[in-house]
Order: sequence, then structure tokens, then C-alpha cells
Amino acid sequence: MIFLFPFLLFATSINDIIIFYETGEYDKVVSEGERMLKDFKDQMSKDDLINLQTYIAFSYIAIGDTISAQNYFENILTLDNNYSLNEEFVSPKIVKVFLKAKERINFLIEDALPYYKIEKNMNFDRKNLLIKSALFPGWGQSILGERNKSVVLGSIFLSSLIGSVTSYVFTLNMKEMYLKSTTEEDAIKNYKTYNNWSKVNRFFVDVTFSVYLFNIFDIIW
Repeated sequence: MIFLFPFLLFATSINDIIIFYETGEYDKVVSEGERMLKDFKDQMSKDDLINLQTYIAFSYIAIGDTISAQNYFENILTLDNNYSLNEEFVSPKIVKVFLKAKERINFLIEDALPYYKIEKNMNFDRKNLLIKSALFPGWGQSILGERNKSVVLGSIFLSSLIGSVTSYVFTLNMKEMYLKSTTEEDAIKNYKTYNNWSKVNRFFVDVTFSVYLFNIFDIIW
């Protein structure tokens, strides 16, 4: 009997809500109804939740708070999208608020459907993405829709690759000049230049390989 007490109290409270509404005690419907939702929501069936929130929504309209009423109608429609009102027994004001709630819920559902459809169909071939990213960093990310990452990876890779090739050519030229130096002064000078270009080349090569490897692991993981 102890375990049944909360459910008996809960059932009585719903009956009280109906009585409060029928006697015009709308503030009491709201306060007691919201207390019930807070305390017993997890124990209530879907029909009970819809019934209770309907009376709360009606009462909010009666006291002039159409925003809160619309929120409750939206809650009801998330429980049952086919829920409707019998317009013969409710006021035009209630119908108007309900239709606004239904319009908003339908808009949210329609807006969400393309997203879920896209997510469902986005079953990309991982091998194909790897091949594309191996050919040029950022390509695979672009196919995945990660446009910003694709642009950044592609730009850095291309720039560092050009830098690697250019600095390598200068390094070879300066090495040749160093080896052909005829005086000690020229040899020291050309060696410093060669050494500097060699460091620049090493930097660009490191960046190029780092971006390339990051691009591959980004697709894998």
C-alpha cells in the first residue's frame, strides 16, 4: 500500500486539475499541474502527459499567457504529432495558439528531415577518401564537407611544397658555387649562403611532410 500511495495521489491530482479548470481556477491549474509534471512526469503515461499539459495550456490562454500555452502545445505535439483539438468544443483563441504551435513543430520537423537524410546517405568510401587525400592534401576533407580544413591543408601543403622545390634549387646552386669557390673568402661566404638555404629547405620539407601526414591520419581517424 505504501508503494501505491504516490500513484493514488497522482491520479487524484489529475482529477483535481480538471475540477480546477472547470471551476475557473486557472492559476491553480498551472501551479498544481506544473508541480505534477515536476514530481511525477516519469511515472505518467503519454496519454496522461498529453491530458495534463492540455489543461495547463488552456489555462495559460485563459490568464493571457499565450507564449507559455504555445510551449505546452509544442510539448504535446512532440509526444503525438497527430494530436488535434475538437474545434467545436474549444474557443477560437485556443485554436489559434494551437495552430501556431503545430506550424512551428511541423517547420522544425521538415527542417530537420533533410539533415537526417543527408547524414544517412553520407556513407563515404574510406578507401576512396584516402586515395584522394594521398594525391592532394585536403581533397578528402573537401568531400566530407570540411571546407575550411580542406582549404587550410591544401594551401599550406601547396605553399610549403613550392617553398621546398624553390629552396632546394637555390641550395643546389649555392652548393655548386661553394664548391667552385677560388678564394677562402668566397668559400666562407658561399658556404654560409648554402647553409642558410639548406636550413630553409629542411624547414619547408618538414612542413610539407607534416601537413601531408596529418592530412592522411585525419582521414583515417
